[in-house]
Amino acid sequence: MLYSALFVPSLAASMVYASSIVNVTIGNATVIGIHNTTLGVETFQGIKYGTAKRFQRIIPPTYNESEVINGTFYGVACPQIPGSNALAVDYGVYGTDEDCTLLDIYRPPNTKSEDRLPVMLWLHGGALTQGAASHYPGYGMVAESIEIRKPIIEISINYRLAVWGFLGGVEASAHNAQNLGLYDQRAALEWVQKYISNFGGDPHAVTIFGQSSGAMSVAYHMLNTTNDLFRAAIMESGSSTSVPCLEPSYYQNVYDGIIDLVGCNTTLDTFECLSTVNETTLSDAATTLYKESTIYSGRPWGVTIDGEIIPDNPAYLTAQGKLLQVPFINGDVLDEGTIFVQPQALNTTSDLLTFVQRDYVARNASFFSNQTSEAQLLELYPDDPALGSPYGTGNVTFWGPEFKRGAAIYGDLHFQAPRRNFLNVAVSQKISAWSYIFDQFITGTDAWEGVFMKFNVSDGPLYELSKQTFAYWASFANNMDPNSDCNPRWEQYTEAKNILNITANGTGTTLIVDDYRQEQMA
Repeated sequence: MLYSALFVPSLAASMVYASSIVNVTIGNATVIGIHNTTLGVETFQGIKYGTAKRFQRIIPPTYNESEVINGTFYGVACPQIPGSNALAVDYGVYGTDEDCTLLDIYRPPNTKSEDRLPVMLWLHGGALTQGAASHYPGYGMVAESIEIRKPIIEISINYRLAVWGFLGGVEASAHNAQNLGLYDQRAALEWVQKYISNFGGDPHAVTIFGQSSGAMSVAYHMLNTTNDLFRAAIMESGSSTSVPCLEPSYYQNVYDGIIDLVGCNTTLDTFECLSTVNETTLSDAATTLYKESTIYSGRPWGVTIDGEIIPDNPAYLTAQGKLLQVPFINGDVLDEGTIFVQPQALNTTSDLLTFVQRDYVARNASFFSNQTSEAQLLELYPDDPALGSPYGTGNVTFWGPEFKRGAAIYGDLHFQAPRRNFLNVAVSQKISAWSYIFDQFITGTDAWEGVFMKFNVSDGPLYELSKQTFAYWASFANNMDPNSDCNPRWEQYTEAKNILNITANGTGTTLIVDDYRQEQMA
């Protein structure tokens, strides 16, 4: 989970900057934006990329004759579950509303429509339950791209979340109400194809990138081989098999629970009732249901197989090598599992096995389904805190005797192993790919989190590291190759399995072999 670790407080929206007005025409409408002369970036914020009624698929926007769109401030966020993980952020700054399918555009100053700059479209993370475009400003990326003379346009989008964007159950499936957040993402990419040239972007040079559940979303779009909406992809802490993708019926108990909580359980058409209940009532019910579930394994909403945007089980599609033939970057941070395991009380081996079973077996009965495989798991991840995650922290156990052991297992199961598998498939399909491990402890991070993400941090080494990473990303968006003259050489992922170890410690960013914990992730 890298991108959000690289934001700089000086770019916070609350700061006051010198600015002037800029205009762009889309359809019959005029979008008013800001040229931030202090940061050297032009922004157009809160632009509607579609119209989405509750539990319905998004449709393209209509821009009226002589309409003026005020893009000088952030729009609302989509409704979401507050405080749904250990790194929760208050998304109430700009408010929330169901009419939330908005995007923000960041571009170099004085960009003209004929410039045709590469475009990077960002999908935020947040376990499909929280997040907003406004919390991922593109100032730093665009500014760095200008500095290295590989300018890009960055777009950050909202998409529907939680019950509004990923409702499951047979009723949702019957009404095409599943995976609506993914359809929002695709609609944003279609909007880019139609309108980004007006802002100076090249619709044929789009890179889609995301973090955590946003990265998983990127991977899902890569498994839809009819997709021609982007030419490259970056996945930061997430792959196609990070979380099992299930049939809609798996979430039937969640649908029934929502129906009970909002009072629709006595109606003949529960879906119609749910579609019309008061927004506050639905939000309160969704929050209650989430709090009653258990962390990640009990998450009540998720991506499901619908035969269209998710044409088949992602695990099957990945194994069959059915990936888009587009170059990509896929990487992880060193300690992926810590915040997901932290809320658990892992004091004994029995606690650990119960957590693993609840986390994974409930969704995929073929995994760890007998005593032998449990014994193998415990042997592969021995009861030695010095070997657990956060790595390199010795014998301290932080939250309980089995915390670090559980975090190591979780990080490998959901992040490291899926990434490695995705890359191996790319090698077999002769798809150009690069990989990294982010190994820089961030000042201000709690020790139990390990090498992980934090918002709004900028010590000296991290700031320089962020510039280096942005340079890799901008080079990739321009040339479909992350290498440039200003950074250490990054070798493509091949059978040699070289990956970039991104750190400011010791020797700095270097190449290493992607063979750590090979037996555990085989």
